[in-house]
Amino acid sequence: MSTDDAFFSVNGVSYAYADGTEVLSAIDWHIPAGAFHCLVGRSGCGKTTLLKLAAGLLQPTKGQVQIEGHMVHGPSPKVGFVFQTPALLEWLPVIDNVLLPISLHRRVLADDRETARGLLDLVGIADLAGRYPGQLSGGQQSRAALARALVASPPALLMDEPFAALDAITREELQDDLLRLVSLRQTTVLFVTHDIAEAVYLGDRVAVMDRGRIALAASVELPRPRNTNSRYDQQFTAQCQHIRAAMARPVAEAA
Repeated sequence: MSTDDAFFSVNGVSYAYADGTEVLSAIDWHIPAGAFHCLVGRSGCGKTTLLKLAAGLLQPTKGQVQIEGHMVHGPSPKVGFVFQTPALLEWLPVIDNVLLPISLHRRVLADDRETARGLLDLVGIADLAGRYPGQLSGGQQSRAALARALVASPPALLMDEPFAALDAITREELQDDLLRLVSLRQTTVLFVTHDIAEAVYLGDRVAVMDRGRIALAASVELPRPRNTNSRYDQQFTAQCQHIRAAMARPVAEAA
């Protein structure tokens, strides 16, 4: 694709620690507006580092990260971030946790509360708006965190293994909630996961990372909308096997 059409553009990006240890090397990756891309790979391969570079939480040692053609020098209001843990504030009720991105910048208005309640309804926990995080299950906390990331209507989401700690059924339900919400809003998503099946189910495109490089970049040729039956389709299984094979061999062979 043309880089001019990309929401996120990662151009020749490398990143090294202060001692010179290289974490990422010469990464090129471009995500069109409204697309859902996933990163998979073994622990320590550089997935989360690349996500933090896209978020502006780190700056590349070499190369450029751009959002809509503009250099990323720090966190952008155009990007919501969903962490590995929900990271809800225990002393605030759910509704105020969802509204936190707004309250940190300005006074919360009645329309903001209406938006937050609408998002809680969309993720199925509207009746829990007045509860505190300690009164929620893990899946309910993850739903609240997703609503919080979307409350300011960012055009993009960066997600770092947000469902990793959940049981299989809850995880699948949240994957469906996420796909429905980002489809409604045409949100651009970069999603990091260890789970090959999760990446294939969610993504339009999947990148396999290995030792700081992109080992494989594959389009997911599965129709949308996806549902439970999609997970048992032969084409789904074939896509998972293709990704799994790439993760099992060295970068030079997989590229």
